Amino acid sequence: MDRGIASGTWEKSDQNSLDLAHARLIYSMRRRRDAAFDGLDLLGEPGWDILLDLFIGELEGTRIQVSSVCLDAGVPSTTILRWLARLEREDIIYRAADTIDGRRRFVRLTEAGRALMENALRAINIPSTFA
Repeated sequence: MDRGIASGTWEKSDQNSLDLAHARLIYSMRRRRDAAFDGLDLLGEPGWDILLDLFIGELEGTRIQVSSVCLDAGVPSTTILRWLARLEREDIIYRAADTIDGRRRFVRLTEAGRALMENALRAINIPSTFA
């Protein structure tokens, strides 16, 4: 899946690597859990899925287009757009126009959004042996 152009705006560190591994593990576990429920849509948390997706993208140095947010989660685009608007109102994410193609918009975590995700992942406290 082509999710955008590498941006590399945040400095890499051991903690970033651990946060990335934890976020990937959680996102992967959620996708497997969803598959086990055979698409029944009983366990949806679109806000969390969006934040995980954007956090992973940030740490991988990937800019994520609005149209690509949470494609793997199978969340309807109308739900994604509603959640993006809410997260933007809360100053957790922002949307920015592509300077090359004005029709395309990217979604990023704000500094406050990144701090929230770092705190959440550390609060979950996944042992390093699982990441």
